[in-house]
Amino acid sequence: MGGTEMSVLIKLRDYRNLSAAENQVREYILKYPKKVLEYTVYELAKESFTSPATVVRLCKKIDIKGFARLKVLLAEETKYFQDMKLNLLDTTTIEKNDSPHAIIEKITNIAVKTIEETRVLVNEKQFMQVARLLQKAVIVDFYGVGASSPVAIDAQYKFMRIGKNVITYQLYDRQYVQAVNSDASHVGIIISYSGETKEMLKIAGILQKNGTPVVAVTSSGENSLNRIADYNLFVTAKETVFRSGAMASRTAQLYIIDILYALYCSLDYDESIKKIQQTRIE
Repeated sequence: MGGTEMSVLIKLRDYRNLSAAENQVREYILKYPKKVLEYTVYELAKESFTSPATVVRLCKKIDIKGFARLKVLLAEETKYFQDMKLNLLDTTTIEKNDSPHAIIEKITNIAVKTIEETRVLVNEKQFMQVARLLQKAVIVDFYGVGASSPVAIDAQYKFMRIGKNVITYQLYDRQYVQAVNSDASHVGIIISYSGETKEMLKIAGILQKNGTPVVAVTSSGENSLNRIADYNLFVTAKETVFRSGAMASRTAQLYIIDILYALYCSLDYDESIKKIQQTRIE
């Protein structure tokens, strides 16, 4: 897991544009993945009250080459998720009468499970491609609004400390100008959990028009931003019901930025350590 192919279970769970029949197949697979390993396409269709054509169509929608390939991936993943004690259908809810201890435990669980699940989505090859892309770029621009803005600021500070020319602004009008003035010597990293934020899609379109490589830090479900981006660094689309602080998405985004930063530093380790030491404030 975490190699080159995105988790089929997470892809199934997070895919949004399914018909009612396709959704029935999806729900059955997610609920009974081990049973599905023993089924033929006809048996799965029967158990999910659909048709073999629906099963095949679902596989195609999530870019899996047939039901046989789906079962191979399921066999690999069910063991991994079992070993990691990850439950893709679990939703942690903070209740009105929860004690302080219960709330602390739930928030801790959300953070840990979010990182573990996002780790499954980490495509090492893609991350290294992006790290090398940043190394070659003259300027790296980070974009994000709302809950994603603090993540962009955190990323800017990290890369600035190691001497990279990095720009980000909190106000959207300045991010807009930043994008308009971008060109092929820049790399634009757009942070948007939903991948549907109107402002960020506008930015992505401008960058694309200007020939600026676009990197998206976004949820693993099908969305408008990850269709535009040249590179996608996926975070889990799992959220707590108590979502006012966008807890899981922020944790996942910061984790992705930390990985990208560490990989970038590894490309010139000695120089990066030197810069970090030089920029440390005593």
